[in-house]
Amino acid sequence: MSPLYRALMWAGSWVCHQLPERSPHLFGVQLPLCWRCTGILFGALALFFWVLAKKKIPPLLLCLLLSLLLPLDVFYNVITHGDGDNTRRFITGLLWGFCATGATLQLLRLLSHRLAQSRTRHAPA
Repeated sequence: MSPLYRALMWAGSWVCHQLPERSPHLFGVQLPLCWRCTGILFGALALFFWVLAKKKIPPLLLCLLLSLLLPLDVFYNVITHGDGDNTRRFITGLLWGFCATGATLQLLRLLSHRLAQSRTRHAPA
């Protein structure tokens, strides 16, 4: 095992369980993030490029609704004692990475506008 691979696996272990059966493999070597965490990472990267291209964040309500698919998938698997599949893990992770990050940015933007408005109202004249 190379030092770079060990470093990547160690870094990935801070955010991911890295179960081999739930992780992608490349040339027979396990990658440092499971399918869901890989989807979250790619979703957040997709949002970054979306914002660069469109110069706006996706709508809040749509982001909130689509980001609910990941926790629903997790709860469904817990209730049914199912294991799900890696394709679904990747897709729900992708939606979470894109939509939950987008919703967070929208909510932070709304909060900053509200704070700016309250400062303007309470500023000495």
